[in-house]
Amino acid sequence: MEIFKTGLRRGIVAAAWLVAGAGVSAAPAFRHVPTPGVRAYRYTVVQTINHSIQRGYRVDFDLAASADGSVDAILRTSEELGDGHWRPTVVDPACRARMHGNAASLARVRLWPLAPRAAAQMGNDFLDTCAPPGIFFPLTDILNAVVVPLSPSFNTASLRSQGQSAHYAGFTAAFDRAGETLREATEGGDVRLVTLDRGQAVIDWQPLLATLDLVEHSGPTPLTLHGTEHYAFRITLDRRTGAIRDAHTLFDDLDLNVVGAPEAPHIVISRSVTIAPL
Repeated sequence: MEIFKTGLRRGIVAAAWLVAGAGVSAAPAFRHVPTPGVRAYRYTVVQTINHSIQRGYRVDFDLAASADGSVDAILRTSEELGDGHWRPTVVDPACRARMHGNAASLARVRLWPLAPRAAAQMGNDFLDTCAPPGIFFPLTDILNAVVVPLSPSFNTASLRSQGQSAHYAGFTAAFDRAGETLREATEGGDVRLVTLDRGQAVIDWQPLLATLDLVEHSGPTPLTLHGTEHYAFRITLDRRTGAIRDAHTLFDDLDLNVVGAPEAPHIVISRSVTIAPL
């Protein structure tokens, strides 16, 4: 089946249920809005399909935080994993310009705050739809790591003591681009302050089991899948600056069936995501 040739390219995206606005009134126990500056990272995702085939992306990028609280991602390089080898993502020069890239970057994208239309659709208002999968899909994970501490929707700023948790409401996320149509829904989830010491705050973000409907358009005919996803992210912040120190998935497991196939082939996918400083 085509999915075993291309690999599942989807990305979790929290943006659809974000609400930019004021945080909690009491002073937070740690800084969650990063101080101004440009910080460099490497993002890596490896997706293992049915315990054997591996596909992935690797992106070097900067997070540029401004004094007004906004955060941009500046993508410097992008590679794609296939057949055991990493290869550069091909970006058309005209597309690079439409993604606000330049001679030193592939794209520049506003991650926070997001306009409602950009958050709801993840279309041109977020990033020009010319963007290849090796640009768009990594940004969905990077976006989550940035906005979970920042958005009042996730109640992260309400966490005061180590071990404390807060619940957030359910959501539905959707997009249709980069060869993939996705709709994902969950009834909510929790954020938990795992560690709080003088140097750092460690936050776990764990949605409840999500239902997932996905159409892959990369093959000769569309491939429709339905199933579930269970995932959690751990994000470590510098307590003084609010900057991301690192982030990674604790687990990310997809359990899918092909819709309309005579015997409904079963597909199991595990995703491993890391964001580390350079």
